[in-house]
Amino acid sequence: MLSRNRLLSAAFAFAAAGTLVACGQAPAGGALTIGVADAASQRLTTLTALDQRVARVAQRLSEANVDLCPAVRQSAGWALHSANQYSNELRPLVQSRFGLEGDLPGVLSAPAGSAAADADLREGDLILAANGTALNAGPTRATPAFEGLAANVAVLDRALSGGVTRLEIRRSGQPLSVTIEPHRACGYDVQLNPSDELNARADGRRLFISTALAGFTRSDDELALILGHELAHHVLRHRDWSDVGGAGRQANDATAITGAGDKETQADRVGLYLAARAGYETRIAPAFWRRFGAYNWRVRYPQLRHASAEARARALEQVQVEIDTKRAAGGPLLP
Repeated sequence: MLSRNRLLSAAFAFAAAGTLVACGQAPAGGALTIGVADAASQRLTTLTALDQRVARVAQRLSEANVDLCPAVRQSAGWALHSANQYSNELRPLVQSRFGLEGDLPGVLSAPAGSAAADADLREGDLILAANGTALNAGPTRATPAFEGLAANVAVLDRALSGGVTRLEIRRSGQPLSVTIEPHRACGYDVQLNPSDELNARADGRRLFISTALAGFTRSDDELALILGHELAHHVLRHRDWSDVGGAGRQANDATAITGAGDKETQADRVGLYLAARAGYETRIAPAFWRRFGAYNWRVRYPQLRHASAEARARALEQVQVEIDTKRAAGGPLLP
């Protein structure tokens, strides 16, 4: 699911995520007066916070469940971004706020407990080189582009796949050298897609979640339910593992998890276990699905491959009984 380079796409189409921007009340006697620059800054702040939430939850799920994942790799656990990812409207803001330069990877998040955090990497650090190989800042791009950042991340992937890695970074304008010892984690990227659709999916190599759905969740525990469900599709081998792009992944055939019922029911069950194994509060799952069903008619009623929100809530109540029973017995928490 997650990896050292979960390229959380806080960039390509920021305008599409406008539904997540906090609304304000108009001052008495007049219209709401927020300048264009203020609105852009607010949108960037909102999406940065959402990126960091997804990075934090994904990293924790990934490391806690690495032994169950069919694909694994050495992970820094960070979220990265670059100036050239962003629209012309937002690029000056991210350059000023994060010190980004061209295609060079900047640290957007170094979640607590990750290898990046252990190495004292911080939001705003700009990565210049890995094991002596300089990264490429690339040209100034007229439109948002991802390819330059992807090429730099591939260099980082290769370095981290070999273990302890020396990074040259820039922090607050000053050069620094840091050493990072990657952690073993699930070998899947997690991507946050700017979209007003309430959607998440897995394709065998990545997990995707929309800004609208991530923003709908009220806590990391709720977000872990969604990401855990999508990670479960990989754990259950519902999605073929494609190694296009490499990313230093290796196959892990030590554990094969299976399940009864249709694929979505299996993913609900195993996903709850994955969230529980990562230390998230899973007793909230039935209430979350009932709230989601009340909010969104598409999950309120049965669909082609999905049961209704109420049916899923009732099924997860029974899965929680399984989890509680296994915990009480002191055995391994395996689905």
